[in-house]
Amino acid sequence: MVVSVGVSLARSRRWRQTVARKPARRAGEHDRDELEDSVATTDNWGRWGAEDERGTLNLLTPEKVLAATQVCKTGKVYSLAMPIQQEGAPIFDYRGAPKRLSLTSCADAGMYDDFGAPEGLGANEDVFVIASHSITHMDALSHVFSENKMYNGFGAETFTTAAGAQKLDITKTGSFAGRGVLLDLPRHLGVDWVEPGMVIGADLLEACRAAQGTELRSGDVLLVRTGFLDFYATGNAGFEQAGLGFDAVSFIDDHEIVAVGADNSAIESIPFDKNEFLGVHIELLVKRGVTLMEHLALSQLAADGCFEFLFTVGALPVTGAAGSPINPIAIG
Repeated sequence: MVVSVGVSLARSRRWRQTVARKPARRAGEHDRDELEDSVATTDNWGRWGAEDERGTLNLLTPEKVLAATQVCKTGKVYSLAMPIQQEGAPIFDYRGAPKRLSLTSCADAGMYDDFGAPEGLGANEDVFVIASHSITHMDALSHVFSENKMYNGFGAETFTTAAGAQKLDITKTGSFAGRGVLLDLPRHLGVDWVEPGMVIGADLLEACRAAQGTELRSGDVLLVRTGFLDFYATGNAGFEQAGLGFDAVSFIDDHEIVAVGADNSAIESIPFDKNEFLGVHIELLVKRGVTLMEHLALSQLAADGCFEFLFTVGALPVTGAAGSPINPIAIG
């Protein structure tokens, strides 16, 4: 793989010191001669200590969370999760469709006799079987490794078959709240959905932000709507999906975004930018420790023109898990 994550902590610190000496640039401006090199050498390993397992969520301070509660204007609550069901949702074959099985029902009412339950009284319960990265979900920082390293230099071998993630599991990053910002690319481009396979770069993200008049602040959660789920609902979606490319990483760096969510299947474009398998995952998840969320239902939020909101999310706190289904909430 061309993109390397084997960057020493000293090299990372030198890069940040070099950046600090450079003249400040306006959001959205990029030196194209430096872009490829900066993407290849930037990381947050060691930035918050050698044992850090939260990555950029460290930037989401209590003060920023408190400020995020002040952005609500209507009080309308939006669930950004797709229904969990066996059909009608984009699911990679190897993950399998989720299943809901009945554990108890009225047919089992007699089982409560020993508890003194009268006739006609019982309880309905279920069993869920679902992959950690099925439908609307969040990646833990242990989800992807490259050159046998995960975020902050933790070895890929720290994820074991028996115990799962001994470092960077979903319990470390799975619950947070902050100011959310939606960039609605189809609205900006005047289309129903972004062309499948299109690689989205920093310039398009900045143009959309500017056209919406939406401010981005350090510690924000960025949600990017491509329209993929609307396209999927037509029954015509194929392999290709629009998504972020390597160029978009600088936009996330410039604004100190703590987490990124999208309505597509991988945050990044499919096919992958520059044919680098999971290349943007490596840049964001592995190198920078940016939490990623996929298959977010963003259409209603976009239809209401709600571009700024309080964003909250809570993953299932499964010890050792590399990800979790989620039900993100936006309050406009």
